[in-house]
Amino acid sequence: MYIKNLLIILMLLLVGTSAMAQTSNFALQGVVVDAKGDPLAGVTVAIKGTTQGVSTDVDGKFSLSVAQGATLSFGFMGLKSQEVRVTSQEWLRVVMHEDAIELEETVVIGYGTAKKEELTSAVVKVGKEDFNPGVTNNLVNLIAGKVPGLVIRNTAGNDPNASPEILLRGIGSVRAGSTPLVIIDGVYASIADLNSLSAQDIESFNVLKDGSSAAIYGTRGSNGVIIVETRKGAAGRSTVEYSSDYYVETPTRKLDVMTAEEYLGLLAKKGLSAANNDYGFSTDWMSEMVKPAFGHSQNVSFATGTENSELRASVGYRQADGILLNTGNKQTNGHITFKQFFFDKKLRIEGTASGANRKMQYTDYGALNQALIYHPTAPVRAYDDNFFEFQGLGAYNPVALLSQESNRGERFIYSGSLLATLDLLPTLKLTAMAAHNNENEEGSHYITRESRRSVVDNKEGTASTSSHFYKKNTLELYGTYNFVMNEHNATLVAGYSYNDEKRVWDNASNSGFLNDQLGAFNIGNGTYLEDGRATLGRGGDEARLIAFFGRASYSYNGKYLFNASLRREGSTRFGENNKWGWFPAVSVGWRITEEEFMQGIDVLSNLKLRAGYGLTGNQDIPRYQSIAKLNDLGYTYYNNAWQKAYGPINNSNPNLRWEKNSEYNFGLDIGLFKNSLTASIDYYYRKTTDLLDWYDAQIPASIYSTIFTNVGTLTNKGVEFTVGYDLATINTSLGNFNWHIDAGASYNQNELVSLSNDTYKANHIIYNTLSAPATGQPTYILEEGKPIGTYYGLQYKGITSQGKWVFNEVVEDGSYDDKDYQYLGSGLPTWNFSLANTFRYGNFDLSFQMRGAAGFEVLNVKRVYYENTVSLPFNLLSSVLDKNLNDAAVFSDYYLEKGDYLKLTNVTLGYTLNLKNKVPYISAVRVYATGSNLYTFTGYTGVDPEVGSGLTPGFDNAGYYPRSATFLVGLNITF
Repeated sequence: MYIKNLLIILMLLLVGTSAMAQTSNFALQGVVVDAKGDPLAGVTVAIKGTTQGVSTDVDGKFSLSVAQGATLSFGFMGLKSQEVRVTSQEWLRVVMHEDAIELEETVVIGYGTAKKEELTSAVVKVGKEDFNPGVTNNLVNLIAGKVPGLVIRNTAGNDPNASPEILLRGIGSVRAGSTPLVIIDGVYASIADLNSLSAQDIESFNVLKDGSSAAIYGTRGSNGVIIVETRKGAAGRSTVEYSSDYYVETPTRKLDVMTAEEYLGLLAKKGLSAANNDYGFSTDWMSEMVKPAFGHSQNVSFATGTENSELRASVGYRQADGILLNTGNKQTNGHITFKQFFFDKKLRIEGTASGANRKMQYTDYGALNQALIYHPTAPVRAYDDNFFEFQGLGAYNPVALLSQESNRGERFIYSGSLLATLDLLPTLKLTAMAAHNNENEEGSHYITRESRRSVVDNKEGTASTSSHFYKKNTLELYGTYNFVMNEHNATLVAGYSYNDEKRVWDNASNSGFLNDQLGAFNIGNGTYLEDGRATLGRGGDEARLIAFFGRASYSYNGKYLFNASLRREGSTRFGENNKWGWFPAVSVGWRITEEEFMQGIDVLSNLKLRAGYGLTGNQDIPRYQSIAKLNDLGYTYYNNAWQKAYGPINNSNPNLRWEKNSEYNFGLDIGLFKNSLTASIDYYYRKTTDLLDWYDAQIPASIYSTIFTNVGTLTNKGVEFTVGYDLATINTSLGNFNWHIDAGASYNQNELVSLSNDTYKANHIIYNTLSAPATGQPTYILEEGKPIGTYYGLQYKGITSQGKWVFNEVVEDGSYDDKDYQYLGSGLPTWNFSLANTFRYGNFDLSFQMRGAAGFEVLNVKRVYYENTVSLPFNLLSSVLDKNLNDAAVFSDYYLEKGDYLKLTNVTLGYTLNLKNKVPYISAVRVYATGSNLYTFTGYTGVDPEVGSGLTPGFDNAGYYPRSATFLVGLNITF
């Protein structure tokens, strides 16, 4: 009996074990849908506590071998993660909802993406819904005023062929470049590449502002990184979009010069012959050169997608006529993106192709200078219908200057990339990317035989041509590993990058032509070629960059965040002893609102602390500066004959290295009232060492007296604020009314810490000297303890009754010279700020944006030259009539003016009509009207205080492009 009972017990145990074995592992199938019931493809389905998992297919379905009682975690970018305990059912339906915290926005970072809620660095994303509307000749203006710390200054106004100055967190170099790195769809690019797109092609800008986010790009990340995402096709959707706009550009503020009557009256008052300077006309030269201009743009895009493929293609045309005589450009461009899946979506091939052709007609800023001083009594044309010109030396007829010269350019840009991603394992993917960029540019300039320049120089016409060829190849290979276990979430990235660039350029000039019929196309027929006075040149250079990089990201329970990256990079631009370097970065974050002690505080929806450090470099310097370059040195007498000589033209520097930026960033992100009110504040400290500049070299052992080397130190520190507030949402019978405010501000303090080291010394560097009539006078100084852009000159005390200067004498020796020079202020703004309001009511929307700067001075060079009667008989600014100045033109703080300004940059009114299911084939129609650059609030007496660039901020030169406002109407149709 005992044995029988024991056998029964063993059999029951075996049956139970077998049953357990059968129930512990079974094939679970299911589907994942969103709140609307639509299937979600690409959702990660993982068994909690293990590394096992799958992804849902295009129909949202999945199949997974699981044990009863196991917990499945469901994750999808932008939706709230879920956990589901498995029971005995063999079919599971999971509904995923949007995250109520609304911080799930995906941001592009170096070699990957991150949820906004998990960012530990200073990274800002601006999507297409927040772009600045209206006319833009440079697409980076789409985010002007949208990112605190990113300053986009159109110092040339609306010149259709000019590029804005782009600075991120201040000026970071003296001689190397200061423009942020641009990346388009993962491919290294430039501002020129960006402008080969249409605004309708861009999905978002992602701005990496601090060192901890940019360090993964090594020697190209010191000025920050702007990552651009273009629009893509979508699975299961086919759309056609058409956009069109037409605008008129009208001149606004201009300088007031003396009228013919005022001019003749002042001549008489000063005892000069009015009769000899009266040509019987009253001409407003600026009005003769500046006129309203018209422009338009057209863009058509096609997007479609299936289960295994996505495609979007667009073509656009843009014509921008300038308000200045004979200026403008025309551009045709196209852009294609595609994505194709293979092998059950384990392999994804993506690609982009872009091309643009731009034809430009450049202006001569010198003509604007001539328009200020040319006789207002002179006619545009003489009685024989030829342009009126004075005999001999003197001013040039500005209308003739623009009409008798042709300065044209044509640029063709194309680029393409292929990216392959292989899901080798559910947690491991490998990526390979290859890209090619190509840019060809040709320019021609022709001065006609009748032009004053030809007559004065006795050249009978001058032609010059130039061409520029640039190509860049990129190859990158990297792997991404994701690890999820319980509260632990980690991502590892490691890879290799290769980049090579090649440039070739040539130029030619010739003079002495029989006629002007062919312009620069006739360049070979000038007599200067026969006389040996024509010029011909050709040059080229190459550069390569190789890097190995890695990044680790870790999150514990969604509360404690950690990121670290390391890049080992080598560049051919630097010396033999310093071609390679390390670029590390680390950052951490703490989501305080996820802590248990914060639960129940409903008013606070987000509170996160961030801190980071990163080391970046700057390789944006002229190439071949570390080696001795050989060139033509003329002729030498050797072996009883004159021989052509070649030799080094500069000193070599095998120790030349990149400038290094070490940056600390501390940030706080806040969300209140379910994130209807959001705010961020960042403090940063950036120290740039090994600044590059030209220094005196000892002869011998050096061949030449100067050398390009690393010496100085520069710092930028500041604070950035941003606030967003959904001020009101009111439900009405006609629709919802919503009012949203965005405000931002940034403060930057720049200081040049040192200019010397143990080998090379420089107490200070004065620079940017003025031309006649203030010939040779410096205006700026680089000196330790002062910011870049510090004005340096005489300090004004007064003007005598005889109209003579009185300056402050530091050294009282009876003369005014460099011993009396003082620091006079800075042209670099310390504050930049912006404010945007958006109102939506039903189908209507109204928005306006303002931006400005404060804490700087502007040097009004036009007053230096043209507000002094000593410059008669040239015409002058009308403000001279209120002055009693008749002395030599001298720069002093008398000409420095407060530059603070606030601009009303944009006002837009639009109406969107939703026609889906109402009109065949048309989903929506939007019409809108936009006014741009409408008004500038400032006390500055010049045309615009937003002037100067680089080392000369606030420098308002004599030549300038007139400022204008634009008024646009636009139409968008979605089919």
